[in-house]
Amino acid sequence: MPKNIPKKIAMIALLLSLLLAAAAISGCTSKQVQQNYITIGALLPLTGESSDEDLRTLNGLKLAKAEINRSGGILGKKLDIIVLDDRGDAEYIVKQYNILKERGVAAIIGSSNNNVTNALAKAAAKDGIPVISPTASHPIITQDRPNVFRAIFIDDYQAEVMAKFAYNSLNARTAVIMYGIKNHDYKQMCAVFGRVFDSYGGEVVAFEPYSSVEDFANILRKYISNPPDVIFCPEDFVTAATLVNTAYKLNLRNTQILGNDAWDGLLTYVYPEAMNKVYYASPFSFDDNDPIVVQFVRDYFDSFSQMPLAGSATAYTCVYILAEAIKTAGSLDADAIISAMKTNEFNTITGKIRFDENNNPRINVYIIHIKDGTYSTYEKISA
Repeated sequence: MPKNIPKKIAMIALLLSLLLAAAAISGCTSKQVQQNYITIGALLPLTGESSDEDLRTLNGLKLAKAEINRSGGILGKKLDIIVLDDRGDAEYIVKQYNILKERGVAAIIGSSNNNVTNALAKAAAKDGIPVISPTASHPIITQDRPNVFRAIFIDDYQAEVMAKFAYNSLNARTAVIMYGIKNHDYKQMCAVFGRVFDSYGGEVVAFEPYSSVEDFANILRKYISNPPDVIFCPEDFVTAATLVNTAYKLNLRNTQILGNDAWDGLLTYVYPEAMNKVYYASPFSFDDNDPIVVQFVRDYFDSFSQMPLAGSATAYTCVYILAEAIKTAGSLDADAIISAMKTNEFNTITGKIRFDENNNPRINVYIIHIKDGTYSTYEKISA
């Protein structure tokens, strides 16, 4: 046996011990990094037709995270937000949710639209992970799901507000209500609007169903000779833009066109001259003169060189609600966070938020009117 083999064995043993030590140090460092952060997840449709609006929503998350970390973080730890694209797809969001669950996030913010958020809520309800949506407004999302919250008013409430606004502020006495056959989310809103408008003394001339935007011209032509005072159509802002443009082309310019919170972002797709008679509900307006809103708008613009819309503000609000709830809970225990969310009152840029028995807030409603090419508050209706 060669004499140098024991030396080689000793050298190999030394190298192995150094590698093991390095691995141990690396493992400690990784654990220390995890221990220095509180991590929440976010699921948003960052690709697709309406992704521009959700990129603004993402910016709201970023701004809140930066502010919280500058002010000392949460429970002495930095806040981290893992953001995944849910593609606006109800099946895909569940896969993305499972990834966040495996990463051990303390809570999840998401998603934007009702159908996709409902799929997320169903999955999270089984696990008890706290979830809060910035903009999903259908009542079913939080019903019988004690761990699921939202930072926006529900559809029934905004439909009620819009009906009162139409009758009292616009002096409307006749209304046509339009609804998408394929969009089940908004049928309840249409029913509530009609019932409330009728209770005030208004007349719903017709409920007009449509299967696609190609139907708009034929529907609207029926009212050229005898136009209603208002048309109410809850929809997403891309579809709503087609409705507004079509009404303008057909010269229905004495009819007021009313929409819901999902109309935020409309200006990108509509002829500016067509907006004079358009109003929609929103949980936020950047021209509010409340000092905390003014500061938020200034900071958002300085950070992203654009004005915040409703999704930006409600996402920002979601981060702060979770941060305050975790502070109150004093831990990352899901039940303790949920309990804090249910019992705390949160002072936010959209008003004071206290969740009701179904985890819904009753917040201000801004009636937004696009004037001179910019979004502006026509009326603020306090909760």
